[in-house]
Amino acid sequence: MANEIDADITFRRLNTDVLLQVFEHLRPDRGLRSLSMSCRWIRQETAPVLFRSCLVIAERPICAERFLPPSLWPYVSHLSLRDDCPDMLAMKVRKRRLRFTDDPLLCGTMDPVFLNATLRAMPRLCSVNLAFHSREIHGMGWETLSAILSIPCLRSLTVEQFLFSPRRSPTDASLGSLAPLTTFRFEHRAIRRELRQYPLQQDALGLVIGRLQHTLENLLLPSEVTPFKSLAGTRWPQLKELHLIGEFHPDPDFPVPFVTLFAGMPKLRVLKLELSLPIGIDKQVLQLWPKTYPAQFPWQDLDNLTMSFPCCDDRIYSHLPQTMRHLSLRCTPHHCFTPWRRYYVHSPLLYASEMLEILSKVDTPNLEHLELEYRADAAEDDLLLYISRKFLKLRSLEIHRFRSSGGNDITITDIALRVARLQDLLTLQAYLDTDITEGHPFPILRQNATILALILARPGLKLWLLQVGHQYDAKWYPFRLVAGRTIDMESQAEVDSSGSSPEGVSAYPYDDYL
Repeated sequence: MANEIDADITFRRLNTDVLLQVFEHLRPDRGLRSLSMSCRWIRQETAPVLFRSCLVIAERPICAERFLPPSLWPYVSHLSLRDDCPDMLAMKVRKRRLRFTDDPLLCGTMDPVFLNATLRAMPRLCSVNLAFHSREIHGMGWETLSAILSIPCLRSLTVEQFLFSPRRSPTDASLGSLAPLTTFRFEHRAIRRELRQYPLQQDALGLVIGRLQHTLENLLLPSEVTPFKSLAGTRWPQLKELHLIGEFHPDPDFPVPFVTLFAGMPKLRVLKLELSLPIGIDKQVLQLWPKTYPAQFPWQDLDNLTMSFPCCDDRIYSHLPQTMRHLSLRCTPHHCFTPWRRYYVHSPLLYASEMLEILSKVDTPNLEHLELEYRADAAEDDLLLYISRKFLKLRSLEIHRFRSSGGNDITITDIALRVARLQDLLTLQAYLDTDITEGHPFPILRQNATILALILARPGLKLWLLQVGHQYDAKWYPFRLVAGRTIDMESQAEVDSSGSSPEGVSAYPYDDYL
């Protein structure tokens, strides 16, 4: 009892801001839970932080007995609803008995009537994440989506892996009650080609985001079902971030370049087009601003640009704002993943000389983050020298370089010497396309890491190397330089397990892995 009273008195002396900082500091390591049990007053004070983010896993239809207790509702700001129902396999196993739904395509665990009443009773609820973690075709009906989208205080919704209302489009009546969302994310990292088999999703998405045009600030969509006509025909006065990811299938009846397609987004700061090319699609369709197309640059505040399969003829690179901080010129998926999907997508990789031509048009002296992907040729050394002289403020650099067919590549030492000129560099991520000895996955990788770490030799540098195995499994490994155990032993790079698993961090074709 004495300890409880002392803790109570001690914490009451702190002002609210300091008290919240203490709670936030303890929360990541689960220390806040222990502190909350010390006395009744502290338990009350920690509740808004402790229960700010909550997860509900639904293995059966959601109801009061299988939901958060009402005593927690006043504190919940971010709610994750995860579906683990047995009907998830219904589309794959056709003879599987349905438990909670009459439609094998639609989930039956997220009861719209219950969600509509319950979520409205959470006064602080501003963010919902609706997801399931499996590579299955599993949809969410419009009734459930509408129940969530109509929560008055909701500002952010993320839908992961589900199909988005694949059976029918919304009605005008249900669209009229949508909350003024600022963030809408429809994420698909696993299935891609299957998305296009359910075209009603595109109609539903077009209607929903069209109603949100005046409030949306952050929008992420899978390109397979992106309603491009809705994006082009609407003004988006508040949109700051647009992220499209997936296979790009151009509409022959709507061949508008991106510079016009997204011209109604004057406040755009982040534009990420991670678009893969199905077999038969020319990479020219991915140009933002074709050379002969009359237009004006519409995004004066653009700070972050990701372009898949960049083209030397694209006029966008000579018009980028000098204030830009992040530029990514890459393949989607990365070229090393192409063998996984060789029957579906192709990867027209730039040569180093072409990448140099593009970067020579870019005037962004404040650039801090740069990602490149190219095949080595005679201009590779010039490319790396140009980067080290032009972008002096780089803090992170990611390079995916592939060996030339002629075998006259520069060495890893040469690459390290060029990168070492970047005095402000804090993070280097690289795929160096080196052979890995059969049965011994690390020797060459560790040797390359040692060369890079020794030449770059600076405190605090984060070094990550990507290794692609013989079965096309890919992992990022963090390395650190370790001094030799004796005077005669040289320093060597070793996998740094302090911040991640010693087995590495798995990388996937359509995934933000680091």
